[in-house]
Amino acid sequence: MSMASQVASGTGPSSLGLSLLLLLLHLSPEGISGHSASLPPGCLMMGLLKASCQGLGLRTFPTALPLTVAHLDLSHNRLQVLQDNATRDQPDLRHLDLRGNQLEGLAPGSLLPLRWLHALVLAGNSLNRRYVSNSQALWPLSHLRLLDLSANHLESDMVSFYVANRSSLWSLDLSNNLITRLARSTFLGAPKLLDIDLSDNYILQIEAGAFEGLLQLRELSLARNSLHCISDFSLRALWRLNLSFNALQFFATEEGNWSYQLQVLDLSHNQLRAMPTPLALPHLHHLNLSDNRLTSLGPHSPSSPRDPEMVPTQSASDPAADLPELTDLDLSRNQLDRLPVGFLSQLSALQRLSMGWNCLQNMSVQQPGPGPPLLSLRSLDLQGNRIQTFPSWVFEILPGLRALDLGDNELQLCARPEAGRAGPFQGLRQPFGSAFHLKHLSLSRNGLRRLCATRLPPALLFSLDLSGNPGLALVPGDFRGLQHSLHELSLRGNGMASAHLGLPCLWELRALDLSGNQLASLPQSLNCSPSLHSLDLRRNLLQALDTEVLGAHLRSVFLAGNPFLCCSLGWLATLASANVSVPDSEEAWCVYPGGERGSRAPLARDHSHLCNRWQWRGTQAGWVLLAVIGLFLGSCGATALLQNSGKLPWARQLRARPKPEPEHKPTLGRESVVERREPEQK
Repeated sequence: MSMASQVASGTGPSSLGLSLLLLLLHLSPEGISGHSASLPPGCLMMGLLKASCQGLGLRTFPTALPLTVAHLDLSHNRLQVLQDNATRDQPDLRHLDLRGNQLEGLAPGSLLPLRWLHALVLAGNSLNRRYVSNSQALWPLSHLRLLDLSANHLESDMVSFYVANRSSLWSLDLSNNLITRLARSTFLGAPKLLDIDLSDNYILQIEAGAFEGLLQLRELSLARNSLHCISDFSLRALWRLNLSFNALQFFATEEGNWSYQLQVLDLSHNQLRAMPTPLALPHLHHLNLSDNRLTSLGPHSPSSPRDPEMVPTQSASDPAADLPELTDLDLSRNQLDRLPVGFLSQLSALQRLSMGWNCLQNMSVQQPGPGPPLLSLRSLDLQGNRIQTFPSWVFEILPGLRALDLGDNELQLCARPEAGRAGPFQGLRQPFGSAFHLKHLSLSRNGLRRLCATRLPPALLFSLDLSGNPGLALVPGDFRGLQHSLHELSLRGNGMASAHLGLPCLWELRALDLSGNQLASLPQSLNCSPSLHSLDLRRNLLQALDTEVLGAHLRSVFLAGNPFLCCSLGWLATLASANVSVPDSEEAWCVYPGGERGSRAPLARDHSHLCNRWQWRGTQAGWVLLAVIGLFLGSCGATALLQNSGKLPWARQLRARPKPEPEHKPTLGRESVVERREPEQK
């Protein structure tokens, strides 16, 4: 919210007295009876002073509202024309929201009763069609502070009609229109403007003096337009200026004795090729130059336009010398190939520097000369470069550095004796050996496979990010000196197996991210992390949790994406009894024995009845299997016995005995008789 809108919606002494008066009226019997009885169908009271009739399909202004209403929301209805005296029943309105209707016309007397109106929101309508008569309907609003005309298809010449006779206006929103040019007379009718939003237009030209009469202007947004050059920036009272997403190739301030008050300048997403000069901005705190084409931060700017008429008078001084209060500088996504030590040494108040996604490579060859300057940086972002070596001299010139982001680089921490050399740090001291005050370090997405012992910073490190390094293997010695300082550790997305996760006892560890790995069990070293509060175990291979290795102070654990066994969830009840929350329990699943199709189920469901069936099936299957095995062994034994029966002594004796002559017994049959058979002659 802009400064003017905050003031417009604030309550002063007169507003407080009015509110008390309305409260007394509301508490009277007439007020109480009228409060609920006169409320139109579908409208809601939001407290005592605010009514909302949003999105009810209304085609006319509601005529029956409580007298206490000071803030009325009629947005997203179907109002097309606001007729004369449409607002006569609400003379005490302070804020009226008509955005998102189909308004084309405002009758001359439609807003006449609202003489105390402070804020009028007309965004998202079609007020370009009758802009002359519509603008005249705003003239009676002598106390209007905020006017929102965004997304009304307004063209350049229409704006001055709506701004005319607006001497009380503080905040003006003209964003998302069709404005291509700002004339010198555009804002003459509103000399008290504090902030103007002109973003999302098609502005190509700003005539000289277009903002000249706005001596109180504090905030100006020209983002997402088509500006190519700002050669005589003269708004010395301005606090915030947004010129992002244009086509600027040149930006320069005027030279003079009266200093600029600018505190925030956004020049991101333009086509600047070097640091704008001169930048006589002694009060500037935040400067955003990201997403440009910067190749140099020197005093001579190669980004000057070729047209000599567009080149203002410039001094050859260092552009950083005129930025004594700059604390935040964003140079990310440019084409810088080295750390600008000389430029940064002039910024005595600089605290945060972002140089991510540039062209930095081997920083060991960029060592400054003898007696390098000491910089006051506390946060340095170097992610997204191609840095392979990070020498210790960086920390020598940045003694107060607290946070360092080296993610998305090609950093090498270990020597490579197999390649026939001592590694990229040959002849250099350990890269983090001088990082005595570093507390936050990110080495994510560097292709790291190992962390060499004693390569990490000394004992003050608070958080360490080693995520996105597939194939990383850790041993307890990699964290030497960090056992009593490390509070946050991220090993996300490394594909680590349990055997490669060698963690020491991290006594002060508070948050551990192990998601996106291949862990089948938890490291036993979690036993000696008594302060562990948050544990992320998503997307691993865990079938159960060993709750004995979890710290007693664990508060939350994330579990989704693991193949937990539905019939072995005793650990889940243990977590619940210890008041450990599982925020993603609705997304977590488990599987039943056998892994058959359809055996997956939500983890949070009651699985007792299904697990009993699985256990019964398992018991029945076991008995059946034992029976089959017994029959098989018995048949095999009988077969072997029959095959070897001729070799047994008792079988030979039976064969030696003469066979008795069988008796002749008739056999019942149809027409046959059993013939006698003579005994065989031996």
